[in-house]
Amino acid sequence: MIKLVTLKEKHELNIVNKIYDFKNPSKIYIPIYTDTTFKMNDYIYKNTYFGDYTTSISGYIKGSKEIIVSNKKITAIEIDNDFKENVSNRKRKKKITSKEDLINILDEYNLKYISNKLKEINNINNIIVVSIDEESYSVKELMRLSHNYPEILETFDFLLNILNLSQGILATKNTNFKSIKNVKSIIGTYPNIKISLLPDKYLISYKEFICEYLNQKKEETLLLTTNEIYAIYNVIKKAKDITEQLITISGNAIKKSLVINIRIGTLLEEVIKEFIEIIDNNYEIYINGYLQGIKISDVSKVIIDRNIDSVIINKMEEDNETECINCGACKKICPFNINVKNCYFDKMKHKNCIGCGLCNYICPAKINLKKVVWGRKYEK
Repeated sequence: MIKLVTLKEKHELNIVNKIYDFKNPSKIYIPIYTDTTFKMNDYIYKNTYFGDYTTSISGYIKGSKEIIVSNKKITAIEIDNDFKENVSNRKRKKKITSKEDLINILDEYNLKYISNKLKEINNINNIIVVSIDEESYSVKELMRLSHNYPEILETFDFLLNILNLSQGILATKNTNFKSIKNVKSIIGTYPNIKISLLPDKYLISYKEFICEYLNQKKEETLLLTTNEIYAIYNVIKKAKDITEQLITISGNAIKKSLVINIRIGTLLEEVIKEFIEIIDNNYEIYINGYLQGIKISDVSKVIIDRNIDSVIINKMEEDNETECINCGACKKICPFNINVKNCYFDKMKHKNCIGCGLCNYICPAKINLKKVVWGRKYEK
């Protein structure tokens, strides 16, 4: 049975309906997980593939740097921006007329994180496109729908035709008034797309919960976000590599919150210096929210990639951890009814844990349960 909660926010998220652009970083950094044949002073074209990363600028390799990706230290190559936007051309091989064609073109454009969703479902009977962010302090899905709803609907309809489906669902929050109005103004052109309005509850955008709420079979449902749909649009309509990421930057230690379109590989430090006015120097930074995200200590080592949705810059708080009081709040709030206390004391992760962070959120003893339930190394 679906069990969702309304969160008590730590700061207000007041964002104007505008996307700022930061397309000229001085340099970018690309993590290197395997051996590479590229050397110092080699010229790199924009849209060169390095594993899962696509270079977002053109320029020369000028060194390396230790960066942090997903809380792990990784060596990255440094590419100095020559501001020429030189691109290595690739030609599309064939027209897209089937699921297999779509998978191939997504793989060709280094969008395996999307094509894998298509591959893992043998019999797709439904598509849900969701414009709700997983974390409450990210609005990149909402903003993408607000700014690109014609492209979203066009591409959604295209996918329905390719997969021979009679209907799909566009899901958004029932508080997303402007986007709802915009979508309804043109959705009559797309009779196969239905709008579903969802409550403003944490985790509603997760596949397990949204399928249950909308009475759809999870194993037959392709769930895509509005930003994933927009990436597909750019590939199939414009033959354009995806080299940018929408990031929400908010918090009570900054003057105003912004949504910024940033080149992948850009240092977060450079973005903050360019766009953000700090009003309280005693601050702390979280990547991807309080609940699911991590606290970072060195902003100079964090790069923008597809895994970063939001940045929170808040006034420093003192959370004094105390002993567990056996209240049972963590188990009660867990969407899967996991006995989090036992996991904590046994220093183990439960197989059903999705890392939502609700146990941390509710704990009156302020115990950092994420260290264990997320499968991270336990620290006393």
